[in-house]
Amino acid sequence: MSTSPRFFSFDPRPTRAALFLGACVLAVLSAWALADARAGGGLQSVARAGVSAGLMLAFLFALHRLRPRTDWGVTLDASGVRVARPFSGSPLELSWSQIESVRRLGRRGGVLGLFLKEEGRVLVTRHLFARKAVYEELIAALEDRLPPSRFDA
Repeated sequence: MSTSPRFFSFDPRPTRAALFLGACVLAVLSAWALADARAGGGLQSVARAGVSAGLMLAFLFALHRLRPRTDWGVTLDASGVRVARPFSGSPLELSWSQIESVRRLGRRGGVLGLFLKEEGRVLVTRHLFARKAVYEELIAALEDRLPPSRFDA
């Protein structure tokens, strides 16, 4: 492996698009429920408006946290692997000696599992990357550095 760090940026465009579309639908549903409540729909309409508005805010929060930003992704360098976490401010830093194996998980291999020697794992999902090619390049770079899992045939 080369000594220069390799950076694989997170940019979950399809996930962000789905969250934005969902937030728009929830905004319409909230407005509809509020209009129904004003027309005498009762407590049920107010509750429906509150739930849909709360879900809309949760979607908007997730949309904001999943935006592309500097150093948000996976970095491979001589010292180890640094994985940015979507809903946390600080990245997870792992040395090469901490990682026992790398495996694809899920039916379609959409989750990359970094299995640690001390009974733990770090999961990196495919949907965090803009293109599948970037995800595959990350897996290839990790597999070049780490031995294949002993469970693979």
